[in-house]
Amino acid sequence: MGREQDRFKELLRLLPEGWEAKAKELGALQRAREIKTAGELLHLILLYLTEGRSFRGTSALLDLSKKAHLSDVAILKRMRNSASWLQWLCENIFRKAGLTVEKPQWLKNKNIRLVDGTSGVKCGVRRQCYKLHYSIDLFTLSAHELHITDEKTGEKLSNFKKLRKGDIVMGDRIYGTMPGITHIRQLGADYVLRIKAHNFPIYNEKKQKIDILKNLSALQRGEVAEIKAKCLINDQYDSIRICAMRKDRKSELAGLKRLVKENQRKQGGKLPTNLQQASNMYIILATSLGDKVTTAQVLELYRMRWQIEIAFKRLKSLFRYNDLPAKNSKSVNAWFYGKLLLAALCETLVNTGRFSPSGKTSRR
Repeated sequence: MGREQDRFKELLRLLPEGWEAKAKELGALQRAREIKTAGELLHLILLYLTEGRSFRGTSALLDLSKKAHLSDVAILKRMRNSASWLQWLCENIFRKAGLTVEKPQWLKNKNIRLVDGTSGVKCGVRRQCYKLHYSIDLFTLSAHELHITDEKTGEKLSNFKKLRKGDIVMGDRIYGTMPGITHIRQLGADYVLRIKAHNFPIYNEKKQKIDILKNLSALQRGEVAEIKAKCLINDQYDSIRICAMRKDRKSELAGLKRLVKENQRKQGGKLPTNLQQASNMYIILATSLGDKVTTAQVLELYRMRWQIEIAFKRLKSLFRYNDLPAKNSKSVNAWFYGKLLLAALCETLVNTGRFSPSGKTSRR
């Protein structure tokens, strides 16, 4: 028990200045019954997110430890009330540890919305499976939208309703479709989306279809290119830019390896087609951003997305990311930031070498 307390105290040293006062200010710590301090509340939340696994399980663990007696409903309420505080902790821990991406000056007041989704999410007592669709800010990691849907609902941009003028949506190839782009433009937002070049229709000034891969075929490894074109949105032609880069040999081989695995999973082990192999040679993005943003800036912006992916891989693999307590929006927000907090602390501990296998801590 002594070592556990020492490690928890060491963990508290990673938190940003003013974290205890923020618990009261943001409504997480409202009543000093059973849970009297911000530290005790954080310990309760971390217990629930790791060992407790459910509100009833956490309540039982508290009873066994004789530290406090709280019902599952009481723990649920404290968790929901902590959403804003957990968000504040996440944003500041990532910033303090240098884990967030610095916003380039050329973006000014634009908001970068990363969109993604994950299936196999289990909710509630019955543990039924759903899908989680989320939109987060690239530079603060604050959640913009979180939606729980049935498993039949696909990963598509029309799931996100709060996009507005000033937002730039970024997503992987599953989101790079004309219906998705139409939805974004109707809401007034811009986009930087990775696309599948062989089935993405764009046109020249004469309204003739452009073969994207043919236009990129002269690129050497590491070179970039741009295609200015038109796309059809609600029977009207809208300006679009295709920004592309030829991959290096190592990246191309890694992409080919992923293609083989994907085909094994979805197509019974078929080898990648010539078209798939040709597409794999490039990183190809579609964007509505104008000429004031260079091709290099568009590619660099998309590259920043991968740094954030590291945190979410930890969420999915280590912290039961797909195990939701309920579909209630307050519960989802608190759970999301709680899991993100675990990822932030994990990244910080790894980067600073705080905990050693022997149990001795390093104070750098």
